[in-house]
Formats: sequence, C-alpha cells, structure tokens
Amino acid sequence: MECSQCKRPVKVLYKEILRDNTINCTEMCADCPVLQAKLHGEASKTEKQESLLCCGHCGTSLESVRMGQPVGCTECYAVFNDFLVSEMIAADAVPLVLQKKLATQRAQAIHIGKSPDKPVDITLSTKLASLNEALNEALKRENYEQAAWLRDQIKTLREEQK
Repeated sequence: MECSQCKRPVKVLYKEILRDNTINCTEMCADCPVLQAKLHGEASKTEKQESLLCCGHCGTSLESVRMGQPVGCTECYAVFNDFLVSEMIAADAVPLVLQKKLATQRAQAIHIGKSPDKPVDITLSTKLASLNEALNEALKRENYEQAAWLRDQIKTLREEQK
C-alpha cells in the first residue's frame, strides 16, 4: 500500500475524529510531511516559507518534490538545489569526494560527466585514482561484484599505461 500523500510505503494509519463524530482514516508513510504537521500541530514559520517555495518557470512546489513528485523542469534543479543535494547525500548517492567539496564550497554545483559543449580529457592517473577510490568504497559496502569489475578496469588501465 502507498502513502495517500506522497506514494511511499505505508507505515502509519492516522485516524482523526472530527467534531461531528466522523472518523477520517489516512494511510501515510512514517516520514510524510503531512503526518508530521498533523502530529506536531501547525508548521513553524520557516517550514511555511519553505513549503511556499515554487519554481518560477513551471510552478512545481518544494512540498510536491518532498512528497516524491518529480521536478517539473530544468529550472527546478537550481531552485530546489539545497533540498535535492541534501536528499542525495542522505541517500548516500553522492561520492565521498564530492561530499567533501560540498562541505567546503557549498555554492558550487555538482556535476559529474561530460558537458555537451566540450569534450573532457581525463588523464590516466585521474582515472586510476577515481577507480581506486570507487574500489575502496565498493569493498566497504561489501559489493564484491562491483569491486571485481573495478579491479579489472584498474588492471586494464595499468596495462595500457605500460
């Protein structure tokens, strides 16, 4: 079953008894912002201001993105940058190297990969360093299949280097 508000798996059945003795049952996930607002009363001023944050281009609100809805346009990534980055870090989807950069240079945008305008030349030593770091992370997470694949990539690059 899905949360009636944000479509995540249901963890809580919230029952609300109204003045006319009718019972409202709502199934929600444990992290649902709507549930948190109902449990803790009205949201604080900063939460109200954040929930009013919307993309000027497509009208997507921060609240809808929090509920699990996709962003509406490319402008949303700039508008909701802080929220999206913190969610990616919480989900362990940002490599450790970039997390360290973000801690020191918060205003810098995260970008991994090629830019459409210009090809990026990556030196062999940079590739090896990145692969070694990814190998260490895979071993820490005990993801041995990925670690073996990374080991083979490193071995191939070292052979090319010779």
